[in-house]
Amino acid sequence: MTKLQISFLALIIGLNGFAQSSFLKGYFINNSDEKIECLIKNDGWLNNPTEFKYKITESSEQKTLTINSVKEFGILNVSKYIRHNVDIDRSSTVINEMGYDKNPVFKKELLFLKLLIEGKANLYLYENNGLRRYFFSKDAIEVKQLIFKNYLLDDGQIAKNNEFRRQLWNTLKCESISMKQLSKINYRQSELIKFFIKYNACSDSEFINYQKKQRKDLFNLTIRPGVRISSLALGGPLHREPFEFDEGLTSFRFGLEAEFILGFNNNKWSIILEPTYQHFESETVAIANRTTGEESLAKVNHESIQVNLGIRHYMFLNKGLKLFANASLVYDSSLDSSVEVTRGQKDFPPVFSAEIQPHFALALGLGCKYKERYSLELRYLPSRNILNNQGAWGTEFSSIAMVLGYSIF
Repeated sequence: MTKLQISFLALIIGLNGFAQSSFLKGYFINNSDEKIECLIKNDGWLNNPTEFKYKITESSEQKTLTINSVKEFGILNVSKYIRHNVDIDRSSTVINEMGYDKNPVFKKELLFLKLLIEGKANLYLYENNGLRRYFFSKDAIEVKQLIFKNYLLDDGQIAKNNEFRRQLWNTLKCESISMKQLSKINYRQSELIKFFIKYNACSDSEFINYQKKQRKDLFNLTIRPGVRISSLALGGPLHREPFEFDEGLTSFRFGLEAEFILGFNNNKWSIILEPTYQHFESETVAIANRTTGEESLAKVNHESIQVNLGIRHYMFLNKGLKLFANASLVYDSSLDSSVEVTRGQKDFPPVFSAEIQPHFALALGLGCKYKERYSLELRYLPSRNILNNQGAWGTEFSSIAMVLGYSIF
């Protein structure tokens, strides 16, 4: 790993330590039924938490509360968790760990359940390391798990226990809900949320959809023009010293980035896909024969479509500004690109000529985004050989790009 790469990673770590999850307005209810207004650290929990950090004021000391001392806590307009002592089935969905019993295996546990829909009928979610279980209650009575289980048949086939449909039919009947409609519902968050919204509306009950409050734009399409400064050295058997192209070799690039926000950890992570067009050409000379002073001319013409696929991590500074760092695998597909070396006059036959081959590279980026619309990124591609070891000739090619971004949606 080069010094530049080490410095880049150190900068990311330092910025990540600086840009921590923010404390947002919230509350908690303790075991004495006291409701305390406070600021809660928004960690965007991927798994249902068992504790959380809070402050009474911005300047006060950070403290931690656990599930044993808190009945309920919430972040305004973001999420709400309620403590319940429930029966939960943790049967595995991994084939090698499945059993032949279709019935759930319940165990009583004290859990913070995430409230998805709150009304006459409530829908809750519990998630932990890939395990997802949904719970429900009606008229604030006992909370029960909606039963769904994969199990094995004697012939090794996988069967499904969809008992949750019967539970909903027996408990949440309404004139606008038919058995046929219920028979098509799958054990998925989006479908269950739609059902509970429909039931509460049918029952003339006011309700709160916490997922609607929490939902943010999970897809961005961004136009990304930029300027790239490259460094290229070409070496071969005819020259002791390589051809050094302009250190400040400047070209333009244009990309269109699709970003898919992953809906966990406070939307800090995303997958990025960006096809980019770039083109540059240059030439330089080197002494081929020091006795006669004869020169050789090297020319490069590199036009390509680069496809960047990577992962991005955001670090929040304030409401409108956030930093990000990303790492991408780049596939460079050359378009009629070549390197050519001619000894003597320009019209002499070349002593070396080769097409620039498609190749993979690593790209590291660091930037900032303002008001979810404007962005600026510094992107670095480490040194690589764009000739893919064709004979005895090779290159060292690296670049740094300054990329502007404007999200069109």
